[in-house]
Amino acid sequence: MITHGDQQDDVSTNTGMKTLPVIRNSKEKTAMMKNYHTALVTGASHGIGPFIVRALAKEGMNLVLAARSESELEQVATAADIRATRVQVLSVPTDVTDRDARSALVNTAERTFGAVDVLVNNAGGDLQREFHNYTTEDVEALIRLNLTGPIELTRLLLPGMLRRKQGHIVNISSMGGRIGFPYTEVYSACKDGLIGFTRVLRTDYRKAGVSSSVLILGSIGGAGTGARTMEEMHLHMSAMDKAFLSPPEAVAQAVLKSIRRDKVEIVIMPGPGRLLRALMDLFPGMGSMMGQMGAPVMKQVVDFRERQREQMDASHHHPEEQR
Repeated sequence: MITHGDQQDDVSTNTGMKTLPVIRNSKEKTAMMKNYHTALVTGASHGIGPFIVRALAKEGMNLVLAARSESELEQVATAADIRATRVQVLSVPTDVTDRDARSALVNTAERTFGAVDVLVNNAGGDLQREFHNYTTEDVEALIRLNLTGPIELTRLLLPGMLRRKQGHIVNISSMGGRIGFPYTEVYSACKDGLIGFTRVLRTDYRKAGVSSSVLILGSIGGAGTGARTMEEMHLHMSAMDKAFLSPPEAVAQAVLKSIRRDKVEIVIMPGPGRLLRALMDLFPGMGSMMGQMGAPVMKQVVDFRERQREQMDASHHHPEEQR
């Protein structure tokens, strides 16, 4: 379903976009952002997704919103602040772990708007479970959600971006891949993999006009998975924990910054986040030590989730998009 803000014009399938010169530096990239007409955002229905959607809408970009829940997508697409921007919004209920659904999403987006200029791979999540309790299906589902989905959506959209000599992919990763939070083996492996994928993709295609950036998220307040879990479990967050929270608006602004200034990586943490990230690259044991500081709380979380699972039909369980 397409919403049009307050305007009622039909959606044109011809963007009228001319061939643009190859982008070779960040200054040119900042100017060329004005030529980006359409962005596709996965995990758009909840968490930090709606914040990213609002930021892109305020830039005047038409939007393709993807998530599993049709009703939640429509709530985001028809929100007053989105309608006020007068951009066109296409909601496409999509399970990004499904191959056919990914292809249908890309085909629908390109058929409707003619081109997708920006891809934000935001969908992701974790089972919050001890690794020895995982099944093979659990492992494969998490990899499809957190790594295969972003890689495949990029692959599907890349040929069109290369033909137009413009485009930007923004991948949402996590400090979990560096800190080594307890009970996140598969999730952390995927998030580290997404960082590596982004770096190589950027090197291979940036000179052809298609760039890539990765956002490395620390703890996000309010809309973040950790904060929502703490609230759900009625756990107290210490003053020190709160000091390390970033607002979800910071993620949305980082998405815009990564495109405007063509940033390789942006670490989203209060204080010297990039320095901390660099230190953990140099001293891998530092991340593990930091992760163990949160082990008692994480153990409470996995035990809580296990009790929930005992009340669910395992055959109908899928990892949720938890951005």
